[in-house]
Amino acid sequence: MNHPLRWLALVALEQAETPTFEHFAAWHAEQFPDAPQPVLAASTDKLTTFTVGDLTAAITLIPRPIPWSQLEGPCATAWYWPEATAEMRDHAAHLLIAVVDEGGKAIEKAMTLTRLTAATVASSSSVGVFWGPGRLIHSPGAFVEQAVQMKPDNLPLFLWIDFRIEQIDDGVYRLYSTGLEALGDNEIEVERFDGEPQALLDFVYNFAHYLIDQKKLIRDGDTIGLTDEVQVTAHRGPSMLGGDIEVIQLQFEIGPGG
Repeated sequence: MNHPLRWLALVALEQAETPTFEHFAAWHAEQFPDAPQPVLAASTDKLTTFTVGDLTAAITLIPRPIPWSQLEGPCATAWYWPEATAEMRDHAAHLLIAVVDEGGKAIEKAMTLTRLTAATVASSSSVGVFWGPGRLIHSPGAFVEQAVQMKPDNLPLFLWIDFRIEQIDDGVYRLYSTGLEALGDNEIEVERFDGEPQALLDFVYNFAHYLIDQKKLIRDGDTIGLTDEVQVTAHRGPSMLGGDIEVIQLQFEIGPGG
């Protein structure tokens, strides 16, 4: 699957400066000692290229802001960071972090890009992060905090996937995701959910983690128990948003204790 922004992150900056590779690599080694470490290949004032295990990556300084047309929507819907628009509106420049997609496991590339982005944030005058595959905005502190806690069994899905919740009636919500496709899975949608939006978010987050962890094909009509009280039936079909992509549509059955 091709994705226009796959394995690319943008770090908005207060000033147009590239972090030194030494500072960047030292922070990475301290926080992620068990992960493959960046090895410098070449460096100029605006471009640093390096390898990370079997992957090739680069950090490029772009001495102008990220186009606001690219940020306005993600900032407006970043409910988890209410200050996003104010913080990102007037940044001076940005760093582009890219991992070359040369095949291999999507999760490993996502984890690598997460670590590299966190190291870039920590070693620069960053004011925010745009995560390309999910088209999400994050505050620098929240991004680094979730990145350093990342483990194979505790993936930072809120950094990678936009779980968009919209109210459609009193006490009724719908949800659709962006970012799962880049990870090699189908996007998830819930057309109707009667209940609290936080409960909906928790259920779909757990299902997404299950989807990624188990690497099990979800067939049309499969039923999965998320908790003792909550059963979800998965269907495959076209997105409720239109277009020609196939998504996993979830229908919830919640017992009296759920």
